[in-house]
Parts: sequence; C-alpha cells; structure tokens
Amino acid sequence: MTTDAIERFPAIRLADGPAGEDPAAARKMRLRELARRLDEHHVFVKGQFVVWKAGLKNKVGPDYGEPAIVTAVYPSPIIDQSDVSSGSPYFLQPLSIVIGVHREDGLLEFRVDGRRFEPMEG
Repeated sequence: MTTDAIERFPAIRLADGPAGEDPAAARKMRLRELARRLDEHHVFVKGQFVVWKAGLKNKVGPDYGEPAIVTAVYPSPIIDQSDVSSGSPYFLQPLSIVIGVHREDGLLEFRVDGRRFEPMEG
C-alpha cells in the first residue's frame, strides 16, 4: 500500500499498531530476544524431559509444550549435512541431543539442536 493511500485512509494506519510504535524497532527487539533465548545454555541429561523454547521451534514435531525425553546427549554436536543449501534453516545445524516423543504407541527419536530446548517444568 502506498503512503498516499495510508494518508487518505487514516484508519488503516491505526490498525497497524499503537500510535508511535516503530515496526522496525519492534522487530529488532523481538530478534534480540530470540537470539538471547537461543544463547541461553542448559545442560541436558539422559531421561530428562524437555520442551521447545518459545519462538525457537524449527521442526514439525514435537509441538510446543509437548514433552520429549532426552534419550542421548552427544559429547560434541554433530553437524547436519543432509541439507546442502545454505538458504535452508537446517544447513550445518548443530545436533546436540536426541529426543524421544510418543507416537502411535511407540517411541520416535529425533536428533535436534539442544539450544532450542529447555528443561520441562514440573
């Protein structure tokens, strides 16, 4: 939408958000928070329950809030080389833990980036 259209239809501008809120500044603040959360370190042990950190889920499963159990912790991350495109979010992803989830009466394991998980409360 052009600036002229926004000036002619002020209600459209009001729908963008609170007056004075800079969308670029809000996006930068959100990115800073996500990067901080990714850098937040947790030490995982086999048998521990974990969940995705808010805003850092990058796989289909498990769902946010769904418990997963740590079935293995790698001594050093394994680099995922299955995706050869540098434009992919999985390109050279460090896989540091193996998690298990319950699917169809069985345990399904995934190798994941442990930086994206946190211990499950309770």
